[in-house]
Amino acid sequence: MTGGRPDETAEQPLSSIYRAVCESMTSGVMLIDDEGRIETFNPAASKLLGLDREAVLHRNFTEVFVVDKAFEDLSEAVLAAIYEGAVGHQRVATVFVEGRTVPLAVDTAYLRELSGDGDVHKGIIAVFSDISELEGLRAKEIALAQDVAAKHRELQDAYRSLEERNDRLGGLLRKVRAVRLAAFLCGGVLATGFGVWLWDESPFTLFSAASTRAAGAPGGTRLFTVKPRRIASTITVASAIEPLREVAVTSPVEGKVETVHVKLGERVSAGQMLLALNVSEVRTRHRKAQAEWLKAEAQMRKLADWPNGSEASRSKRAVTKARIALEASNTKLAEAAFLVKEGLAPTARKASAEREHRTRLLDLESAEQNLNAVLAKGQENREIARLELENARGDLERIEDILRNATVVAPVAGVVLQLGKAVGQRRDALSAGTEVEAGEPLVTIGDMGGITASGQVDEVEVRRIRPGHAVRILGPAFPGIVLEGRVAHVSSQAFRPPGPRRLPVFGITATVERLDEAQRKSVRLGMSADMKIVVYESDRALVVPVGAVDLSRGSPRVRVRDGETGEERVVEVVTGITTIDSVEIVRGLAPGDRVVAP
Repeated sequence: MTGGRPDETAEQPLSSIYRAVCESMTSGVMLIDDEGRIETFNPAASKLLGLDREAVLHRNFTEVFVVDKAFEDLSEAVLAAIYEGAVGHQRVATVFVEGRTVPLAVDTAYLRELSGDGDVHKGIIAVFSDISELEGLRAKEIALAQDVAAKHRELQDAYRSLEERNDRLGGLLRKVRAVRLAAFLCGGVLATGFGVWLWDESPFTLFSAASTRAAGAPGGTRLFTVKPRRIASTITVASAIEPLREVAVTSPVEGKVETVHVKLGERVSAGQMLLALNVSEVRTRHRKAQAEWLKAEAQMRKLADWPNGSEASRSKRAVTKARIALEASNTKLAEAAFLVKEGLAPTARKASAEREHRTRLLDLESAEQNLNAVLAKGQENREIARLELENARGDLERIEDILRNATVVAPVAGVVLQLGKAVGQRRDALSAGTEVEAGEPLVTIGDMGGITASGQVDEVEVRRIRPGHAVRILGPAFPGIVLEGRVAHVSSQAFRPPGPRRLPVFGITATVERLDEAQRKSVRLGMSADMKIVVYESDRALVVPVGAVDLSRGSPRVRVRDGETGEERVVEVVTGITTIDSVEIVRGLAPGDRVVAP
């Protein structure tokens, strides 16, 4: 007997240790016995799943989780462990807790106990933890990988573009050298002929020729000192001037146009009268709305003192009378009880007094209920009157607003682009007597506070243009004026203009947000203009002449002469943009280097 007690006393502390560990775990732990009841549900599980622990314990797993769609994945994970009978089962389950999605890593185990009859199923244990941060890191990793892949593709495109540009630059250099060689030969021939003529005509011919050869640079080369300077690359696009935006002025009411004060294409200023509407019917509606508002206001004043009104006063008097009658019946009942007790009156008198007392009590209850009903009725009537007053006030204000807007004015300064609805090619289908509906466009104004320039570029140039690039807009019709703006839109879809062998083009839109008064007077809609889009700009770029860059060996090289020793060395460089006569050197040279140019 003494041998069994230590085992039992040792088992109990061990069980308490297991329970303490389970309670302190940051992962949720749920134990389901072989009958499907939830026997363990630690605080972490309650917090992760948003469920009250006491409401879950000792309940059937099916009625808590399986019937709730928010825990559908978690239920499938637990049921899969039951059906598959695996020792360990892992999966990711998504639950919906307090309106948000929570991903959980769920580990389930099929618990067995060895006995003389073999394995005995004891239940299922599920351990789960929140992996929202891991999912977020994984999403960031995927996004980073996609971004790296995109950058890689951009680098490949840039490399191919650089190769194409280098090929074009090589061809241009070869053409320039050929032209220079031809010019040099032609100049030599001319110089020889001219020298012969001088030899024949002048006694100083020999001295002059010798001086020219001595002054010439060795080998026909020149030195170029590298200095930082401003360089820019632009793309010029033919465009047309359009308004900054189109503002549609709509009709505030259904009716007829009384007068039109503007014409199509006319410049208007902000607040200028455009047209007037015939609002005779609206004035009739205005008078009716005023009458309804006055009635509602009078009813509201009447109901404001409802607790002191006649109906409420009658109910209050009825309550007072019922109380007085009840007090009198109380007195009679007490007298009858005393007389009966003393034997001075029959028992029937006391019974009669009790009946009268109950009757007076019912009368008081009825009077109080009636008073409460009257007061509640007054509250309801006041609420109804308040709503009717607000509706009447809203209708009146809306009609007064329509009357104020019966004279339509320009909301912005600009140009009248359209009058009424466009009918076919006509954009001035609006005149006195035209019937209009509420909300129908009356006048469309092109806002000339700024302008928009729209043009087209081919599929090669569009790759270099991005929204936000600086734009300078010039036009032959407004000489001396330069409009500064930004590229606002670059079309992502090409279209082919009509005509044979026309290449696809892309739409480009630039905006100038604000024009001053002089610019607004000079710039008109539809004028042609040139958009000079600055696709690259640097204030401290290192540039060398085009002829100084050697591409004969594939990679660009330049010859640099040492200022002290006069020795020359070949330097590999990385080129940037190319202008008509210069090439930007991104890497390989420093300010002050002396570059040899042919």
